[in-house]
Amino acid sequence: MFNILAITDNKLSSLNQCNSIINELKRISKKKIAVEYMEVYRGLLGYLPNFLIYFFLRIRYFFEPRKKIDFIISCGRISAPFNLVFKKINFAKNCHILNPYFKKNEFDQIIIPEHDITKEIDKNVITTFGTLVDLKRFKKNKKICKPLDTPKKKISFFIGGNGKSSKILPKELEGTIKILNFLSKEYEVIYCFSRRTPMNVKNMIKQKAFKNNLFFPQKQINPYWLLLNISEYIFVTADSISMLSDSLSSGKKVYIVPIKKIKTKIKNFTELILEKKMAKLFNGKLENWKYKKLFETNKVCKKLIKVLNL
Repeated sequence: MFNILAITDNKLSSLNQCNSIINELKRISKKKIAVEYMEVYRGLLGYLPNFLIYFFLRIRYFFEPRKKIDFIISCGRISAPFNLVFKKINFAKNCHILNPYFKKNEFDQIIIPEHDITKEIDKNVITTFGTLVDLKRFKKNKKICKPLDTPKKKISFFIGGNGKSSKILPKELEGTIKILNFLSKEYEVIYCFSRRTPMNVKNMIKQKAFKNNLFFPQKQINPYWLLLNISEYIFVTADSISMLSDSLSSGKKVYIVPIKKIKTKIKNFTELILEKKMAKLFNGKLENWKYKKLFETNKVCKKLIKVLNL
């Protein structure tokens, strides 16, 4: 049995990225894998630099007994010091997703997206094009959301939102809504909002879109991964590298909806996708094209398997 300890902060995105690696390792490894999860709540720790967190943890866990842990994976800034402390206690190999901002050379592997790298790559860094995607989510789901259980072909529009790296203005989406209204005659159009989508953007879309279009999430129902599986075409706003990565990992035809106020690294990522002809800008009609879908999680796990002798 190969034992993994996954350490994350209390962000769902951190847990999802760890699970993307864990699930793919389970799929391709010849050994049986057992996983234990540890969630680190930010609280006061979130205000401390990682070297102080590390110093505090070394004292706190000084008498911690050794456990049977073969590999530690973590995601989230404050989880990185926990990873290093438990590595020393358990003599385990380890990996951190994204920049740990501390003692980088003490991690066996660090997984960092290419768009986040600004200088020479260290030897222990594995790069990805876009974000890690949980490939297990692309398995056909027999449980289909009742409103989506129709024979009509589907187009999904994934809408990002506002944050440190981007800001969406309602007027930037109006042209796409007009296009989708026209396509609603032939296709079932579904709008899917993210946690960052501002209320004024949601209200504008619901006001200008066809009334028979579907809007999600609906209370606790959010068929995001199901939509990636069943949609014929996907429209996605250019502010979200994670939604773009998910969409391009599905192999579906993807149209990027431009957003002006986004960070340079996000803009460069979307421009590179268009340059590689993986996705397109809508030019008035739906097209069919092929591209090599993203398979970054598998690429990373193949490298980890060699490091871990799995």
